[in-house]
Amino acid sequence: MMNAAMRKTGALLAKDLLDLFKNPTMLVVCLLPIAFMALYSFMVGDVTGDAEMTAEQQEAVDPVIRQFMLGSALCMAVGMVCTMTVLYGIAEEKEKHTLRTLMLANVGASQVVVSKAAVALVASTVVNAACFFVAGGDPSMLGVYLALGIAGALPVVLFSLVLGLASRDQMTAGVYSVPVLLVTLVPMFGMANEGVAKVAHWLPTGGVYDLIGLALRGDLMSQEALAPLAVTAAWIVVGAVVFALLFKRLARDN
Repeated sequence: MMNAAMRKTGALLAKDLLDLFKNPTMLVVCLLPIAFMALYSFMVGDVTGDAEMTAEQQEAVDPVIRQFMLGSALCMAVGMVCTMTVLYGIAEEKEKHTLRTLMLANVGASQVVVSKAAVALVASTVVNAACFFVAGGDPSMLGVYLALGIAGALPVVLFSLVLGLASRDQMTAGVYSVPVLLVTLVPMFGMANEGVAKVAHWLPTGGVYDLIGLALRGDLMSQEALAPLAVTAAWIVVGAVVFALLFKRLARDN
């Protein structure tokens, strides 16, 4: 029985990955964070190359810029890719009655959910890796960066699964995706506003954004990392609890 479930999940994974490549909207969503990072890199290059900046100013600005670049890349990859892949993927299958067909073929709702979550995590990790290099990240930090990306993506994926199961069609999914996307992007704007920065620390991607800054300074294993780690872990737990409570009720095909 376990082997049969694994085979079904594997077949769903293959189908969902193929759908990701076949769907133009999904492909555009995956390419958008990379394109934004290319644009940001060009704009930041002009700022950091300003001849009027002294060596001391340059030294003070560089860590902030690096955290902004890598943190923004992660927030965009997680927010755009995970949200759209999960929400629109489930909503599209509901709209086209593919989900009902899968249920009639004795495919469990849990297998559908596992497949969608896995594809979202894989897609966001690949996009994160591409953004990392476009943003000029140090290759020695790639492993830590991708691990932080997965940690930040988990609560977003869990909430997106709940909203995807609650969506009746793609239009509803579009409405539901907006607040999730906006929340994941908030840490990007913390550098511009102190009030936003204070709020951002407590958001799902706020913890990993702070951890990226600590990793860049070599302080990831310090006591300073405990608070953002706790925030990230708390959001993962909250997402898992919400998903567990609502999964059975929402798993019915509308």
